[in-house]
Amino acid sequence: TNTIPNFNILAPKDFKELEKMLEFSVSLNKPVLLRYPRGGEEFSFDTCKDIELGKAEILENGKDLTILAIGKMVSKAQTVSDLLKKDNIFSNVINVRFLKPFDEKTLLTHLSKLIITIEDGTIVGGLGSKVEEILKENEIPSKLIKFAYPDEFIKHGSVAEIEEKYGLDAESISERIKQQLKRSKITNIC
Repeated sequence: TNTIPNFNILAPKDFKELEKMLEFSVSLNKPVLLRYPRGGEEFSFDTCKDIELGKAEILENGKDLTILAIGKMVSKAQTVSDLLKKDNIFSNVINVRFLKPFDEKTLLTHLSKLIITIEDGTIVGGLGSKVEEILKENEIPSKLIKFAYPDEFIKHGSVAEIEEKYGLDAESISERIKQQLKRSKITNIC
């Protein structure tokens, strides 16, 4: 659906944002795909800013890396950020909200040497691909790590089992980020 002209793709981080996105979608008068995952709400955020067309929501500011997430994976990004803080690693956490139109300005103003994308879709053609495209177009040398499902049929199981199997649980994501940061620091010393 990313290739359909004038199409809007949104994904809410929680039930409060889903309600706001539904109201926004009805008033938009344009085609909208509102993606929400199976299951209940895993995490409810204290605040939910109003929805603006193509505008992301900044949840945290940090100096070490930037985490962009969409839909239910925003709560995962927040958990990853909290885990990283225990090791004095501080993240920008951005709730992308819109896969299309994408908020390129927010990404470009919150760049870091390491950029992480977290999504519960396939690794092909989603959030990670969009961020990768923008980084290449703007000749930005940031390291990008994309967390998403592989481009294959996913086996059945509980959400927690599947996320753990594919390295999409908060502990696996935070460990991979710490390993990458450690490698980067070693490289910078040489």
